[in-house]
Amino acid sequence: MNLIDFSLIDGIAMVTLNRPEKRNAINGAMVQALLQTLTTIAADERARVLLIRGQGDHFCAGADIGWMQTIAAGSYNENYDDAQFLADLMYSLYTFPKPTIVLAHGATVGGGLGLLAACDIAIAAKDASFGFAEVRIGIAPSVISPYVITALGERAAHYYFLTGERFGADVAYQLGLIHQVTENKALESVGIALAKTMLKGSPKALTAVKQLIRYVAKEKITEGLAQKTAEHLAQLRASPEAQEGLRAFIEKREPQWG
Repeated sequence: MNLIDFSLIDGIAMVTLNRPEKRNAINGAMVQALLQTLTTIAADERARVLLIRGQGDHFCAGADIGWMQTIAAGSYNENYDDAQFLADLMYSLYTFPKPTIVLAHGATVGGGLGLLAACDIAIAAKDASFGFAEVRIGIAPSVISPYVITALGERAAHYYFLTGERFGADVAYQLGLIHQVTENKALESVGIALAKTMLKGSPKALTAVKQLIRYVAKEKITEGLAQKTAEHLAQLRASPEAQEGLRAFIEKREPQWG
C-alpha cells in the first residue's frame, strides 16, 4: 500500500496521507514519499493547485511514536539526520511554488499541525481537534515551530506548546490557525471549490503572490520596501500573462493562461 496517494485532475493535484490504520502518523518512509511527491508536482506545469488531505478518520496524528522511539535510541547524528529530513519536508511545503490547501479532520496534532501551518490555506471539518503533545513525551515541537508560530502567534504558542492542551476547530479558527470551518461531509467539496477559484488566477501571478507575502511579512515598511514592491509590480505587469489578463478583462472574457 502506498503511504501517499496522488492524483492530478483539471489542474488540481490531490495528495492523500494513506496510513489510516495509524491515524496517518508520520514516519520516515512517509516523509520521503511526501518529499518526492512535492518535487514531482512542483515540476509539473499541469498541476496548478496542491490539495492535501488524510485518508480515514483523521488527517494526521503527528509523528509515529514507534518510529520516534527507534530513532531516539540511536546516536545524536542519526537523530539529527532524521530531524533534518522532517525539517526539509516542512520547508519544502512552506516554500512550495504553487498554492497549497490543507483539509483537516479528526486528529490534527504535532507534525500534522506542522503540515497544516506550512500550507497557504487551511480548512477544517467541525470534528477536527488540534494540539501539541510533545512536552508530555519529553520533546518539543521543534521543526514545526517556525510555521506554527507564524500561523498561531507567539502568545497562543506559549499556552498550547507548554500545556499540550487539545482544542477544537472553533478555537483554531479564532486563533487564525485555520481559515474556514465546514461540515465534515463537505470538507473535500469545499476544498475543491476553493482550488477551482484559485485556478482562475494567472499561474505566474499566484507564485509571485506567494513570494510577495513571504518577503513583505518579514520586512519593515520603509522606502526601500516601497521600491521593491514597485519593481515587483512592474515586472509582473510587463509579463505575457498580465497582458492577457488585462485584455481579457477589457474584452469581458475569461483569460487564457495557456
